[in-house]
Amino acid sequence: MQAVQRTAFLSTFIGRQDEVRQVRDLVADHRLVTLLGVGGLGKTRLAYNVLDHLDAEYPGRTWAAELADLTDAALVGHKVAEALGVGIPSEEFDVDLLVAHVGSDPAVLYVDNCEHLIDSAAELIAALLASCPALRVLTTSRQALGVLGERIYPVPTLSDEDALELFTARAASVLPSWTQGDQDREDVAQLCVALQGIPLAIELTAVQVRTFTPATLLSRVRDHLPSGAAVRGEPLRKTSLDACVRWSYDLCEPDERTVWSRLSVFAGGFSIEAAEHACADDDLPPHAVLQALAGLVDKSVVERETRDLEGRYRMLEIIRQFGVARLEESGELHPCRRRHLDYYRDLVERFDADWMGPRQSAWMRQLGLERNNLSVAFEFAVSSKEGAPSAIRMAPVLELHYGTTGGTGRAIHWLQQALAHGTGDMGDLANALRVGSFIASFMVQIPVAEEFFTRLRALADQTQDDTVRAHSMYAESTLRMFAGDADAGAAIAADALTLLHRLGEERLEANLHFLHGVMLGWADRPDEAAEAYRLCFEMGEPVGEQVFTSYSTWGLGLDALLAGRVDDAIELERAALRSRADFQDQLGIALTIEVLAWAAAEQKRGREAALLLGAAEAIWTDTGMSVAGMPYVSRRREDGVQATRRLLSSREFEEILQLGQTMPQSEVISIALGEARMPGDQAASLLTSREQEVALLVAHGESNKAIADELVISVRTVETHVENLMRKLVVTSRAQVAAALGGAAGSPS
Repeated sequence: MQAVQRTAFLSTFIGRQDEVRQVRDLVADHRLVTLLGVGGLGKTRLAYNVLDHLDAEYPGRTWAAELADLTDAALVGHKVAEALGVGIPSEEFDVDLLVAHVGSDPAVLYVDNCEHLIDSAAELIAALLASCPALRVLTTSRQALGVLGERIYPVPTLSDEDALELFTARAASVLPSWTQGDQDREDVAQLCVALQGIPLAIELTAVQVRTFTPATLLSRVRDHLPSGAAVRGEPLRKTSLDACVRWSYDLCEPDERTVWSRLSVFAGGFSIEAAEHACADDDLPPHAVLQALAGLVDKSVVERETRDLEGRYRMLEIIRQFGVARLEESGELHPCRRRHLDYYRDLVERFDADWMGPRQSAWMRQLGLERNNLSVAFEFAVSSKEGAPSAIRMAPVLELHYGTTGGTGRAIHWLQQALAHGTGDMGDLANALRVGSFIASFMVQIPVAEEFFTRLRALADQTQDDTVRAHSMYAESTLRMFAGDADAGAAIAADALTLLHRLGEERLEANLHFLHGVMLGWADRPDEAAEAYRLCFEMGEPVGEQVFTSYSTWGLGLDALLAGRVDDAIELERAALRSRADFQDQLGIALTIEVLAWAAAEQKRGREAALLLGAAEAIWTDTGMSVAGMPYVSRRREDGVQATRRLLSSREFEEILQLGQTMPQSEVISIALGEARMPGDQAASLLTSREQEVALLVAHGESNKAIADELVISVRTVETHVENLMRKLVVTSRAQVAAALGGAAGSPS
């Protein structure tokens, strides 16, 4: 699976230069640094700015995990793994998978909002630090983690100068014509002091300049602040922020306050359609929700994600938490979460009904955007007997989305929790048990798969229902295949396909035709496998289906390679890879890259074969999937590795294999598709302009210190550039850089 995309902020980062420098220095000197402070101080924004600076020092080795939306402490490890792009194959979290991914190379992990899951976060971070000697961890929290060696950095409020600059910038963003006179400047300065220099409080107040003068704002803020130094037991900065958020809430119209509260059930953003569904009721119709949402955007309570053309919105965490508190006060939290769950259950039902068609790619993109909300919906659903049937009904998204993009461990966890309640429609139960058995089989969790299948077979025997029996046969066929008996699996699949066709279950039938082809291929029956793939194409191509048909293309390519038709195999695998890359389907990408690596070895292109093998191995490791669960592929992979080793020296093989493991996936795919050359074939073009400057100086024998002086950069930055360019040029010593540049190392300018 791919590492999750970082949060993109919609406004510029202002001030805090001293704090950024101080935190960077702390990260350089300490392996665990926690930014400590109350909500609204800007801990997250400061940490992300520090992380942006660290990107250059740790290229490709900085990750950010956000815990704010997570409620289940058992899934902290899964959430961090998702941030790193590491798949967890089972319900039980195994920290060794993260340790293997991080390894012993320098890296930085940022974990945001630890306070509500402090024990689980601390335990995980301590384990990672103990096993990954060059890892550094940056966290934000309202409470110290208490891990040995933790360095606390209390995040200060803004300086007077930074606070004034922030207010001015945010005010101008909502009212470009606004300028400060001398009196305004004095009022704003006093206003920032009254707000204790808290960034969020300043931002919420600044947007009110469209309605109030700074003098009026100052008066109103003072009226809303509690008297005395602080509320008992609370620091003044926290009570100041609470009062400011409360004032912003009070300034809203009644409908806006209602929508603010109800929107707080969303995680990681929401669409207009989702907002209407979660917020509207008999007293608040959909058109009123839209008007209230527009008002909240105007007041900067809700932000519109401008990079999303379809229009998505989100709330800052402290604003969202305030809304949750209002729902709890009013007794609306459970009904709002129920409406949130209902919306995402309906979304999954639409996805399932529309899957066999041309919109698969669009659906996968939408589900990727909604991944956090789907997680929240599942967690709420499995927490009660009332909600469990919805989680069971949502099983298709676990199979078709989580099963190919990562997160299979969480999928099994949710299914087991939902099924434990003993509720659900018979057909939905059968499908959920089949999905659980299939995912566990594929992840080589055979005992877990057997548990799901045993329950499913008992349900089929009990009900004597053909649909349940078809699900049972489907699950048994795949279980037998992944357990190593492809012939038995193929025989059961053939009977299941007859029944599925009679029942009109087109999606399951098309998918099983592909899997049937795989079983027959693994059983060394290539002609029958080709016929199974043809039947999959026959069902999928007329309706624009791409997923099952592209997997069938992969199967045909593998069979072509085994039959000695290498050129045909390459053409088929590249066609499959183009489709899989568009879907960001990590399983499909790994499988096609594997076969293309073996084909490259057949054509004596050893360097390309080694690079592709390394890239595929990285995906298997990152997703938690295992080639060991596919004996037929596993045997072919070992043959491909040995063939590649014979084409290269041992050292060259290991170096290029490692390069494939660390190279960005988009670059690997371009090479696999024949659209880009191997590293070293066009050495200089692989480097950034700064890396080329550094490479030329290295080629002329300059030390890192001399290069730093020449380019006016730090020695640490030079070290990072040297490490990066040597990886791209596939060299292991400075002396090899000039040769790798192929004579391009003339006199540096």
